[in-house]
Amino acid sequence: MLIRTFALRTALVAVPFSVLASCQKPTTAQASADRGWSVYGVLVETNTEEHPEVTPESAAAYADSGQLVALNGTVSDVCKTMGCWLQFSEEGTDGKDYTILVMNKDHAFFVPRNCTGRRAHAIGQVIVETHSVDMLKHLAADAGKSQAEIDAITQPEKRVIFIADAVILPSGGLEKPVEPLPAEQEMPSAPDTQMTPAAPASPAAESGAAQP
Repeated sequence: MLIRTFALRTALVAVPFSVLASCQKPTTAQASADRGWSVYGVLVETNTEEHPEVTPESAAAYADSGQLVALNGTVSDVCKTMGCWLQFSEEGTDGKDYTILVMNKDHAFFVPRNCTGRRAHAIGQVIVETHSVDMLKHLAADAGKSQAEIDAITQPEKRVIFIADAVILPSGGLEKPVEPLPAEQEMPSAPDTQMTPAAPASPAAESGAAQP
């Protein structure tokens, strides 16, 4: 009788957790991927309970938090050389236009270079980073800026950027992305921190606390 009662109580406790798990609502990015949008990079399943959805306007609130978020916006620019970064834009709640630079994590993947104007999503983390003059000129050249515009860059810039594990774009009409070179698929012994942003550290690594 005792064993039967214990089993019944266990079942009753387990049901609400399974119900909650099945009721988790996917993020817009996850829903788009589930509908067949093209995924570039490594897609991590996201839901609105655990992963906030942000826009170019609201992303800064999660800067350097280590929180995995889903970014929604429209591609307003893209690296014309390799497709290693994008710029997302969106009109804010105040009517102003906001943009954020989206960089593909560790240059592990590239996106189609003809995706400008498309609705898009990215999964990753928001960080604050100071870009050197060389880095800013490199990005300007990738964007197809004129030499005069590149030469006008003379000061480093502290900015909020998005490090993407994955970028999700509507399928159809997109070129095949550039394939990573073999050298880019290996871990470099001395990474160029001026050109490639460091991957965000996990909260556990930042604290340095040993796990029991």
